[in-house]
Parts: sequence; structure tokens; C-alpha cells
Amino acid sequence: MPTSLLLTTILTLSTLPSADAPLPGHDPAAEPSLAEAEPGPAELAELAELAELAELAEPGIDEPAPDAVFDALRARLDPEALAYFDTLDPTQIQALLEKIDAGEPLSEPEQAVALGIQGVIVEQFDAELDYQTGDIDLGEGLAVLHLGDDFRFLDSDDAQKVVEDAWGNPPGLAPLGMIVPARVSPLDPEEGYGVLITYVADGYVEDDDAEDIDYDDLLEQMQEGTEAENAGRRSQGYPVMHLRGWAEPPHYDAASHRLYWAKELALDDPPVSSLNYSIRVLGRRGVLELNAVASMDQLPAIKPEMEKVLSRVEFSTGHRYEDFDPDLDSVAAYGIGGLIAGKVLAKAGFFAVILKFLIAAKKLLLVGLIAIGVAVKSFFNRKNRPSA
Repeated sequence: MPTSLLLTTILTLSTLPSADAPLPGHDPAAEPSLAEAEPGPAELAELAELAELAELAEPGIDEPAPDAVFDALRARLDPEALAYFDTLDPTQIQALLEKIDAGEPLSEPEQAVALGIQGVIVEQFDAELDYQTGDIDLGEGLAVLHLGDDFRFLDSDDAQKVVEDAWGNPPGLAPLGMIVPARVSPLDPEEGYGVLITYVADGYVEDDDAEDIDYDDLLEQMQEGTEAENAGRRSQGYPVMHLRGWAEPPHYDAASHRLYWAKELALDDPPVSSLNYSIRVLGRRGVLELNAVASMDQLPAIKPEMEKVLSRVEFSTGHRYEDFDPDLDSVAAYGIGGLIAGKVLAKAGFFAVILKFLIAAKKLLLVGLIAIGVAVKSFFNRKNRPSA
């Protein structure tokens, strides 16, 4: 079950009236007889909405109850942090959650509680994902990933869960899947990352321009283009973005027909920098795109991992670059420079999607804080309820 639906369920459970309690503003004596009660369209719509809420509130085997969320948080706290946490009443806990979300300075016990909350969020979301290992078929015979012991794979549906539910991107992108580290969740704010895999069938990309590209000039053109597009980004609700420079200059291997580079992107609001690491594998009829987004301070750790990823993906026989048939196959309208400049990204709509990742960590934390807050409130309500 998606985390957003789980949180809706918990919120609904905490706010629905008891079975024997009258609805607000409802007078049982004035209730019409069954013969008189002929619901109109408005009443039918209201009944449907109530039925949907009731369905959300129905506990399922995969839905942790508020007490389970609360207990999971307590289990993550060390004795000192737990002793501090147990002194807080619901109002103080809510104030702490708001303080965490606002990014205000925290005391040591508060930091321990914040880390505990973060761990619960990641653990619950991770439990919903179906990680795969070994050799992975992409696109029904299009290509193969050889993951070994270093990486795991999420299929298209689970990749979309991460991109949309966890990273806060709008729906619409349908990736082939996502590569993630073997021992770290893609949601981990310190070490986590995901390599999103897509395929663009724009034709055979000729690489005869690779040796002639001046990457410094190309960077200047890309920076000018990025600034010129900021007005459009702002009007569409996306954050203003700046291309600071190469985090890793472009490299093209003509023997394997693989290309990689990394860019440093920066936002004004929130003021953060992001690492955008890109791999392109050229094929007979198009290009496999592998894009990793992480924080800039992860570059030393990400670079060797992406070098591994570069060697773990290959087109299947019949789809390889050397399988190109000029009598049957079309040629792309751009070359290596076009791939780096982002023409494919803009066409595929992926660039705008990647931007939303930069502010997703805060959104995920906020959603998790809501869940913890509801769990704490529910726990105290039951704890203070008079026994029968």
C-alpha cells in the first residue's frame, strides 16, 4: 500500500466518530422513514464519499496501526532519548515535530528523536518495495542489467512509487525501472540514491561528432539555455534552477558506445545543490538513459558506483549499436553533443521531473511527521481514555 494511502487511513481512523455517536448536526428524531428516503444525486455522491472513507478506514493486514508506528519509533530510541521522549505530552511532541520540519536547531535528545522518525519513515516505505537482484531483463528483451552483489532493482511500478510517492514528482513518467544500492534504501537522506532507467527510441545516434566537441563551450551554451528557461519553470510551478558546472566532464567510449557526465545544479528556493549523474548507452534504435540524482557531497561515493553501473548494462543481441542496418533503421536528429545538452531530456519531459526531486526529501519528512504525530495523538487518547 502506498505510504500516502496508509497515512490517509491513519488520519481517517483517528477522526471518524464512534458507531453509537450521532453525527454532528444530526437529529435522530427527525430521520425520515425508509419509504421517504429517496436519495438524490447529491446524496448519492455523499454516500459514495462516505463509503470510500469507510473502505480506507478498514484495517488491512499490510497497514500498521498508529500504535505500531509509535512502538517502532520508541524501539529506535536509545535510553537517553527514550527517557526524554517519555516526558513529552502530545502538545510538546507536536511542537517538536514542527520544529524538526522547520529545520530549527535541535538539542541532542531532539536530534535522536528526529533520526528515529526518519528511520521509521524509511523502514515503512521500504517494506512496500519488491527489490530484485541478479540479472534483470529490461523492456522485454531490449537490454540486460548484470547487478551482481552491489545493486538491487525496482521494476517500473516500484520505481514510480519512489519517484512519485517518496520523491514527490508528478505522475506521468513510466521508467523501465530503477537501480539502487544493495545495502542502502533509496530514501536514506545521507547515502541513498536511485538510478532511474528510461529508453528513448529516437533512432540510431551517430557519434562522429564526439571528438570535435568543446565541452567548455557546450557548458556555456547549456548554462545560457538553463537561465533562459527559468521564466517558464517559474510559471509552471517548478523551482528556478542554475547549472553551476560539470561535476564530472563528459566522457565518451567509442568502443563500447557509452557516454557519461555529471552536472551540479542549484536552486534558489530551497537553496540547495544537487548532483545529476548521467549515463547514456547507445543502441540500434535509441538510447538507454540512466540518471542518478543525489546531493553534491555524495559525489566521491557516487562516482565509483556509477562507473560500476556503466559496465553492468548492455543491449541484447539485435538491439546493439553494431546491429544498426541503414536500410531498415532510422537515424536520430542529434549526435553526442545533443545528448549531453539535454535535447532528449527536454523532449522526454524527464528534466522537469528530476527537478522536483530536489525538494522531495523535505516533503517526505513532512508526510512522515504527520504519521508520527497522528500515532502519538492516538496513543495518548487511548492512554487517557477512562476504562469501562
